[in-house]
Amino acid sequence: MSIFAGYAHTPEGEAALDHAVGLALKDGVELIVFDLDEKTSDADRVYTPHADSPAVARVRQSGVDHRWLARSDRSDDAPDELLDAAQALDATTIVIGLRSRSRVGKFLLGSNAQRILLGARVPVIAVKAAHDEF
Repeated sequence: MSIFAGYAHTPEGEAALDHAVGLALKDGVELIVFDLDEKTSDADRVYTPHADSPAVARVRQSGVDHRWLARSDRSDDAPDELLDAAQALDATTIVIGLRSRSRVGKFLLGSNAQRILLGARVPVIAVKAAHDEF
């Protein structure tokens, strides 16, 4: 069992990561951070993030059991990669960040968040950054 965080280096990604850390601590399960902004050539997507990153520091300081993964350098389809990795690692929940969209953006289909929400086989928690309003 694990909590799977789709992490982007944005305020929305930070909110998703913080929420995922809290869930993993509450449930006593591993946190898997899938860094959507980084790529690796490792077949298992194992990734070692920059030690001086504030996000890395927050995760380490939380004490949660965790590991970081990154996107494959052979793919350009982040939502599918995230979903495939979450399924392969038996994630019980996926946490992603959402950003506000315009009225037109809400009408149009095809956003990454929407693809994850619709394609996931496990519950998805979508969080917004603190500065976002409806």
